Amino acid sequence: MPMIFRGLTLNPNLLKPARGAPCQLDECGGACCVGGIWLDVLHVEKILDHSELIKPWLPTERQDSDGWFSDEVVEHADFASGVGTATAIGPRLDGSGRVACVFALADHSCALENASRQAGKPWPGLKPFDCATYPVLRSEGELRRDTESARRGADCQGPKGRKGEEAATTPDQPAFFQVFRREIELSIGAQGYALLQSTWERRQRR
Repeated sequence: MPMIFRGLTLNPNLLKPARGAPCQLDECGGACCVGGIWLDVLHVEKILDHSELIKPWLPTERQDSDGWFSDEVVEHADFASGVGTATAIGPRLDGSGRVACVFALADHSCALENASRQAGKPWPGLKPFDCATYPVLRSEGELRRDTESARRGADCQGPKGRKGEEAATTPDQPAFFQVFRREIELSIGAQGYALLQSTWERRQRR
């Protein structure tokens, strides 16, 4: 029987063992920021409304809000308004020669998250939803562990396998949904998390 919560299918990969604890920024280097992020155009407006809070966190050459987002827009049911766009990308500020979201800083933290914390905004504040829930993904009517990004090198868990491969897991590791409880609860709330927990416990007793 599929797990369904409020019309959302919960993928069984949420119950599988995690590959370790969530990585730290000084270990992963903000790998998930490599391609920017798609977000609802209504959230873009929210970010722009708070641009004066965000600008001090960015270097001078990135403080022009006209350069923060792509000109491309897509219509998709994943976005609350039905329309989304993407953050711009550019050279990483850490001098690595790689690219990243325009809001990624030299220490791999996020300007949007830092500005939100400084302003006392509750989590996730100005941070785009899919950034705040990564590597949990809510899309196409399903909640699942994001495995596609890992194959592109945007991996959120260690230990890591070779590039493009997933590292092996062992049965004694905690379940993915347990490791990423905050992200799960942000996606589907405490009741949704409780459903995953009860389902996992039943399977453990078999």
